[in-house]
Amino acid sequence: MPPSAPPEENLLNESSAFHFTCHDALPCFTQCCKDVNIYLTPYDVLRLRKAMGMGSGEFLAKHTRSFLAKRTSIPVVQLLMDSHTLYCRFVTEGGCSVYENRPWACRMFPLDISPYEGSFRLIAGKERCLGLCERGANTVGSWLARQGAGHYVEMETLYQSVVPERFQPGAAMDEGLGRILFLAYDLDRFEELLKDSRFLKFYELDEEKLRLIHEDGEELLKLAFQYIRSQMDELYQAF
Repeated sequence: MPPSAPPEENLLNESSAFHFTCHDALPCFTQCCKDVNIYLTPYDVLRLRKAMGMGSGEFLAKHTRSFLAKRTSIPVVQLLMDSHTLYCRFVTEGGCSVYENRPWACRMFPLDISPYEGSFRLIAGKERCLGLCERGANTVGSWLARQGAGHYVEMETLYQSVVPERFQPGAAMDEGLGRILFLAYDLDRFEELLKDSRFLKFYELDEEKLRLIHEDGEELLKLAFQYIRSQMDELYQAF
C-alpha cells in the first residue's frame, strides 16, 4: 500500500481546488509538448495506433523508443520527440493532432499522481505554465473526469495486476518475463496466439467471443492481460 502523505507535503486530493485553463492564446501553448519524456502505457499504445490506422509493431517502431529496463526488465515505451524541434511528433501549430487519443500523461497535465495514496501534485509552475494563472477553477476530480483520465487509470490498474503479488516493485526480473509483459504493448504479436486452437480451447474462446475480441481492441488487451498473468504465475516460480 502506498504511504500516507506527510502533512508538510503540498499535495492535492480529488476535492482540492486549483486554477488551470489551457488555450492557444497563451504564449506557452504547446510548450509542455516539447523536450519531455512521455512514457506510454499499453492502453496509450492501443488508442494511438488505432487512431493512426497502424498495427502495434509499426507504431512501436516508428513512434517510440522501447526497451526492457536494465535492472528490473520491466518494459519501457517512450514516445519519440522530433529530432530537430524536440516537439512531440503529434503536435501542430493548432495543438495536438491526436487529442482525443492523447496519452494518459498528457491528460493528467499539469497534474501527476504522487507516491502517496489518493493524492496528486502539480508538475509545472506558473513561470512555465501560464494556464495556471488563468481564472478557470477546477477540482482535481472534476478536471480528471473531463479529461477522460478515469478509464486510463482502470486499464493501467489491470495491467499492473498481471504481476504476481509476491513480486516486489523494483526487484530484478528475468528478461524472459519482461518480454512476456511487452506483449501488452505489441498486441499484433499477441493476436497471433489466437490462431492456435489449443489457446482458443484453454481460454474458452468461441466464434462470438473471437469476433468481439478482433473488433474491440480493449477486449483484446484485456485478454492479453489475462494471458500474461497466467504466464507470469507459471514462469515466475521458476526464477
